[in-house]
Amino acid sequence: MSGSAPKFTPNTWKKLMVLGQKQGAIKLSDLASEIGLGEEETLGFLRQVFPVGIGAEIYHQDDQCWVDIDASAIQYMLPLSPAEWIGLHQVLASVSMKDVSHPDILSSLKKKVTDNGPIKVVMELLQQLEVWDQQLSEGQQAMISQLDQAVAIKGLVKITTGSGKEYIVYPCRVLHLEGKLSIVSEDSKDHCLSIISLNEVHSLIPIETSGHPKVSGFEVEEFISAVRAMNEKETRLILKIHEPQSVNLFPDHHFLGKPCMVTNPNGDLIWAAYVEPCEGLFEWLITLGKKVEILDPTNFRQEFLGYCEDKVRKIA
Repeated sequence: MSGSAPKFTPNTWKKLMVLGQKQGAIKLSDLASEIGLGEEETLGFLRQVFPVGIGAEIYHQDDQCWVDIDASAIQYMLPLSPAEWIGLHQVLASVSMKDVSHPDILSSLKKKVTDNGPIKVVMELLQQLEVWDQQLSEGQQAMISQLDQAVAIKGLVKITTGSGKEYIVYPCRVLHLEGKLSIVSEDSKDHCLSIISLNEVHSLIPIETSGHPKVSGFEVEEFISAVRAMNEKETRLILKIHEPQSVNLFPDHHFLGKPCMVTNPNGDLIWAAYVEPCEGLFEWLITLGKKVEILDPTNFRQEFLGYCEDKVRKIA
């Protein structure tokens, strides 16, 4: 059928693997014997495998035909996009050594893709971009610190927006919601919950009060879940995290609905929670680097890879 992939027998792969392990001079007759071809066929095979004039020098000495082989000449480069390199890295990370017939080859491949390949450059670029993107102004950092403190002590604050509106509220959570870093707060008078984007906040002043918030933590979580459900922003994210003791499992200012964590027999942590796919969550995943693998859902994985690729394009 036109366009179908060629099917190779194990013997065909063996011939190429034998050739790929050679280094230095060898008699053509000995090489042909190892590969399992005639001498003329072996010469044709060499011409097909090696780039023209590179990797295999054929010469005669003492009435014998010799081949001087440099197997590194058949180390091919893959023209993959940043998203495809990250995808390849995640595919290899998901394969267990016990599930393959040649674990040494898998180990070497994982090392080359992760440590020496373009994926290393891609991840370094992403981490630098993450630092640049997450640099908040001093004023914003001070506001977040004040808000986090107010949440901790159940304090009252006066918020003034850029348009001049004023709110007297009890901050409940500072988190990424609907794609923005926002404040979920309880009104001091009617005790209704509302959302204010941090970008809209012009000033923040703590207020002394003898009152206290009436909304419970459970009600705040239900409110956040309802907002996400209404805007169809919530998804159940499942991750496999390697070396969980060395990473931050609870990203700052993110709401994790019904979180669950279990450890598999290999010592990896299976992490699951209802989350809102957004820039802030993607940035957290980037900081985990090769220590995280997205298991499900597939569309989230694709969205994350697309986000990574877009970030790399910024400096292209």
